[in-house]
Amino acid sequence: MKTRIVAALVGIPPVLAAVFLAGPALFGAIVLALALLALHEYLRLCDVEPLIMAGVLACALPVLIAVPVGGAPGVGAAALLVLALLALWRVKDPARRFRGLAEGVLGLCYIGYAMGCLWLLRMETAHGAAWLFLVLGATWAGDSAAFFIGSRFGRRRFCPDLSPNKTWAGSVGGLAGSLAGGLLSLPLFAGEVSAGFIAATSLAVGLSGQLGDLFESLWKRAKGVKDSGNLIPGHGGILDRIDSLLIGIPVGYHIVRTWSA
Repeated sequence: MKTRIVAALVGIPPVLAAVFLAGPALFGAIVLALALLALHEYLRLCDVEPLIMAGVLACALPVLIAVPVGGAPGVGAAALLVLALLALWRVKDPARRFRGLAEGVLGLCYIGYAMGCLWLLRMETAHGAAWLFLVLGATWAGDSAAFFIGSRFGRRRFCPDLSPNKTWAGSVGGLAGSLAGGLLSLPLFAGEVSAGFIAATSLAVGLSGQLGDLFESLWKRAKGVKDSGNLIPGHGGILDRIDSLLIGIPVGYHIVRTWSA
């Protein structure tokens, strides 16, 4: 627990600096690095063949770079063609090759789409830094509240087959934490966004984050692992830290886009 708290405290300042101070080039580089690290972690635990792993990572680079300029659909289609051709190269185990290709494309879509929405939320919306702060605050405050309230008051488990430690009390506490964490962003909007809308968005992001957490639990349970990695002391791997964001960020982005339209 102490390691977990220390790691979180050390990580907060650079995250806030990236949210509020990073320019387009630096923020884009951070998002790209985060996406590639998460995707590599995912592919490694899926035991994807080195050939397919290299192909997916190589295709992820142009797809992610194309997002800011609106060229992702075309580049994504080209990437799928490249992967399809690559999958036919020197096939020795068709079942493993097909499974690796399917898992690789899923990871590319799941992680790549979320990271693309992360860029768009920060750079292509009014009050982008404030919205991103809301999403991060709602997600991580919700995670922490769910952990502490669930540990203290949790009795009834709501998804024991995927995550035996998750309880209804923790889930409700997590939503309360998401609401509180999201409302911390209220002063950043300078009165241009209502408190009610910020509260509703925070709850939507918090609920989406819990679904993202469960989705990663499903994947880790299928792979027989507890953590996706050990890069972050006390937290596991990159995916363990951003699992909730992989659904929360797209949901937050599309809520903001719909509201702005």
